[in-house]
Amino acid sequence: MQVVVVGGGFGGVKAALELSKRKVGKITLISDESYFLHHATLYATATGRNLAESVIPLEAIFANHPNVTIVNDKIRHLDEHRRTIIGKKGQYKYSQLVLALGSVTTFFGIKGVKEHAFGIKTLDEVKDFQNHIHDEVVEKKLDKEYFVIGGGPTGVELAAALNEYLQSLVKLYRISGARSKVTLIEAAPRILPRMSKTASRKVTKQLISLGIRVKVNHKVEALNDDSIIVDGKEYPTTTAVWTSGVANNPFFKRHDDIFTLAPNGRVVVNPYLEATAGIYVVGDNNTVKHSGMAWPALKQATHAADQIARLKNKRNRHHYRSYSVPAGVPVGESWAYVEWHGMYVSGRFGALVRRLMELYGYCQLVSLRTALPIWRAHDLQHVDE
Repeated sequence: MQVVVVGGGFGGVKAALELSKRKVGKITLISDESYFLHHATLYATATGRNLAESVIPLEAIFANHPNVTIVNDKIRHLDEHRRTIIGKKGQYKYSQLVLALGSVTTFFGIKGVKEHAFGIKTLDEVKDFQNHIHDEVVEKKLDKEYFVIGGGPTGVELAAALNEYLQSLVKLYRISGARSKVTLIEAAPRILPRMSKTASRKVTKQLISLGIRVKVNHKVEALNDDSIIVDGKEYPTTTAVWTSGVANNPFFKRHDDIFTLAPNGRVVVNPYLEATAGIYVVGDNNTVKHSGMAWPALKQATHAADQIARLKNKRNRHHYRSYSVPAGVPVGESWAYVEWHGMYVSGRFGALVRRLMELYGYCQLVSLRTALPIWRAHDLQHVDE
């Protein structure tokens, strides 16, 4: 059996690992990057933490999996009839295919955001943001107000981390007269709109206690080189970070003759997580309940691998069962909110729980011995080469 997995995130890497363990045959993992990128920690990397907690080379993850071939390529086309997936560098035959392509950023057509906003979704975006802050520090001329656009988990995490980072830079470099503020903007009536009202209330209170301005029911209308327009009012700034808006990977829209798409653009799959015979779609890309977070992607990847192994061994397949998973949001270095099944913890204990959740995620991809130094890298400051 020749299995091809596309995607180097949680879903793709986990699927390849589980397929390897089940010895289904030759496995090819195709990724457009040579590393796994831990998106949930990029907010920390962007604000001075060590890069090691966000980037793990794929070769290190698969060092003990000789039946997995890693290919660096970007997939362009799928020929279902020839069972071939086509990239920029080559064509890849498969008997079973797992797609875990992740989501892409959308800017909702807001003028100037694509051109002028910083992002923290990719390593290049993080480096651009770090260089911008570095240049400001060198010139000792910080913005009076830094804007984080989007009140979801990433926006909340970044706003709090950025606030702490700026305060530390002011002290470290003795920047006189700096009174920089961080403002978090959310168009919905509350931040963390997909979490409970309790989460929104407690996290908002914590953000405000840190000196962060929280603006809900506010819409960004335009972004320029040196200003942002929010609900008709212009604010001077050269630093606005876009953390809002995700859309399904456009690969699926380009192949809507193969995939059935829901109104939100995600792929409809059967109970085995197949979009069509022999093509599994896992993680952010499908319509399964709770998709869009790391832990569901891990569970779906494991399930898809198990179904492929069962198919190879001519055993009955099982339906996928969706489970709710804990949701955690760090707000600064020693405070976090975590909820699950109507229960929550917050404060320092919440921060500990959130950190343990991250360790669990690493351990799904590498051994505990390898995971621990990666996890502990969070406590190290970034060092420029």
